[in-house]
Amino acid sequence: MANSATATATATANAAAPQANPGATPIERTPNIGATLAAELRGVGIDSLEALMRVGFWDAWLQLRRVNPERNSVPACLALAGAVAGVRWNHLPPKVRADIRQRVKAVRT
Repeated sequence: MANSATATATATANAAAPQANPGATPIERTPNIGATLAAELRGVGIDSLEALMRVGFWDAWLQLRRVNPERNSVPACLALAGAVAGVRWNHLPPKVRADIRQRVKAVRT
C-alpha cells in the first residue's frame, strides 16, 4: 500500500514538473530545495540542478530577489549554495556560510 502511494505521489510530482532536459535532475529532487523554493526557481527558468549549476547559486538568488524583493533571506541563499555544492547547507564550510551571509547583508543595504 505504501509503495503504491509513493509511486502515485512521485508520478504526480513528475507530471507537475515537466523537464526541458529529460536527463536532468528535477529541481525538486535537489538537496535543500523544498516545494516553495523549487516553484520560485521554476518561475525564473531554473528547472533542474544542472540549470542551477549553470547559473550559479548567487545569480539564481539575485534572480529570485528581482522577482520577489522580499526574498532576501540568508537561508534561501545558503540552500542554493549547498545545492550547487551537493551538500546540505549546514555542511557548507563555516567560512563559506559567513561569506554568503556578508554578501546577502551587503545586497540588503
